[in-house]
Amino acid sequence: MVARLRDIRSQARVVAIEGLRDQVLPAGRVKLEVGSIAGRWPRARAGVPVRVLIDGRNVRTLTAWVSLSDVRSVPTYAENTSARSPAETLHLVPGDVDMTCCGDAQVVDADALSGLRVRRAVRAGEPALQSDFEPMPDVAERQSVGIEVVRGTVRVTTTGIALGDARIGQIVSVRPDASTDVVKARVIDKQKVILE
Repeated sequence: MVARLRDIRSQARVVAIEGLRDQVLPAGRVKLEVGSIAGRWPRARAGVPVRVLIDGRNVRTLTAWVSLSDVRSVPTYAENTSARSPAETLHLVPGDVDMTCCGDAQVVDADALSGLRVRRAVRAGEPALQSDFEPMPDVAERQSVGIEVVRGTVRVTTTGIALGDARIGQIVSVRPDASTDVVKARVIDKQKVILE
């Protein structure tokens, strides 16, 4: 368990919260073998399997409970933020967080958020993790888009609202500002679509 923490460069402290109770064992040479923790690690509390061997024979498997504390100063969200918010709108502040909340997740580099958005809703005080972010789509849902309509030599432009996320070359539903109808358009640039 300590080796797994070392592998991810964690400075976490492991504390036994419930050791092995006294056991009545047969006569012989006693040896304890500590097993591996199953599941996500690090985490706040875990059961460590311990095999009791008498003269090399397994006579019992017990569980020792440990708690883990990994308090670090990391970037945290200053306020609650809804999913799909552009990262540029976020305010991150340093905060002391017990990182056992997040397994081996990496905290975000606050200087590397350009062109990203929040993948999920986040709460004030949570650590800002790399896994919280995804690239901004070329057309973002509920954002204004420029709409081009081309018919022969006639080109008309207007604006509307995108009803979904899409990348260049993909089809997305949009609602032109001057209409209640929804139309399908191909994304041709950032926040720009064309009706073909």
